[in-house]
This record gives sequence, C-alpha cells and structure tokens, in this order.
Amino acid sequence: MSFVDEGDFWAKDNNSDPFVMVLKNRYELCEDLKYVISVPELCDVTFLVGPEKTPMYGIKAILATRSRLMYQMILKNQQSVANLTKETSAFKKGLKSVKQALSKKKSAPHKTRSTPERVTIEIKDFDSSVFERLMRYIHCGVVAVDPRTVIGMINAAKMFEFPDLHAACWEFALECMRPDTLPLVVEGATMYSQFKETRQLMQKVIVYLGETPDVIHCCPEIRNLIPLRSDEYMC
Repeated sequence: MSFVDEGDFWAKDNNSDPFVMVLKNRYELCEDLKYVISVPELCDVTFLVGPEKTPMYGIKAILATRSRLMYQMILKNQQSVANLTKETSAFKKGLKSVKQALSKKKSAPHKTRSTPERVTIEIKDFDSSVFERLMRYIHCGVVAVDPRTVIGMINAAKMFEFPDLHAACWEFALECMRPDTLPLVVEGATMYSQFKETRQLMQKVIVYLGETPDVIHCCPEIRNLIPLRSDEYMC
C-alpha cells in the first residue's frame, strides 16, 4: 500500500523537462522506520524509560535533527563518556605496560573492529507508553494518541519542542471532555501532575465539571481521581 499526493504526481518544471513525475511513498518509509527502531542492533541510541527503565531505541541522526533537546541530551551523554574515557586511559596504559613487561613473548598486533558509538539516556519524566509514541512521531511523523496518553503526549511535545504535535494533542484532549473519555484523561493526568501543561488542562476539566455536574453522577470514578476542592492543579 502506498500514498501518493495526486497534486504532486505530475508537476511542471520550467527549468528542465516539460514534466516531472514525483512519487511519494510515505507509508512504506514509515513502516520501515517503525521496524528499525524496534531492533536494537539497527539503532545507536538506547533510552531507559520510566521507573522500570524500559529500553527503547532510536537513531541518533534523526533524533538530533528533529529535536534540539534530543541533540543536547545526546551531546551531553557523549561528553560524559569522553571524560570517563580520559580518566581511565592512564590506568589502562599502565596496565598494558605491566602486561608487556611480564610477557616474554610479544604478541602480534591485534586489530579491533570499530563499532558505532552508542548512546544510553535515562528518561525519568515519562512512562513507556507515552515515550514510545513520541519515538514513533519523531522517526516516522505518525502517532496514535488515546485519551489515557494524551496529557503525557502534550507534555512530551512541549518539552521536546514539537508545536504541531502539541497543538494536535491539546485539540484532542479538549475533544475528550465527555463522559465516556474524561475519566481516562484524568487518570493519565495523575502521572504528570508536576507539569504546567497538566495543571492547565485540569483547570479546564474543573471548569467543565462545574458547568456539567451531571458528568460526576454519570462517572463517579472521577471523584477519586481529581481533587475538586484542592489547589493541586492551580498555577
């Protein structure tokens, strides 16, 4: 299956040939990239996500290009590894000298294959379900967001500077203010109460519940999820 923008399929080019065919196959590219980030051996960045430190994978070049914060995190990790290498190099050289002095036979030089430099970054602010969606959006430009993960995605999009994703998730979150989906939104928000975006959304939820008190009667579980009489969600 492939998607082709019909308006761009035939495009007139005044500078070269009379007509140029432009074929766009984003679907297969997206599927290939989704597969790539699921295989550790094909990636050069490992994220340890959430309290369980769930491993997730990414491609350094794509991450650094798409997000300035990702670039800074990768650069910081590489600098830390470089500093650690410098600190241990003297010890390794000394150990090598001792081994050569004790060895009567000189071994032939051993050639080692260079391996791509891997980066490991710990992510504490987001759970694995939200960060996995963020990885798919960064690498593929496509993401599926549900009511339970929407507030996490709002905060992730804000932190990693994806304005289009941020705006789309906010719009979806407001659409989820209805009896059947609001409990899921509030449940997801409880995991991200430390973020300003969460507090802003919960203020809107409180206003919505004040204007539609019947929702509380239809969804009594919301009472256990949101402290309506506290200042927890006030900026």
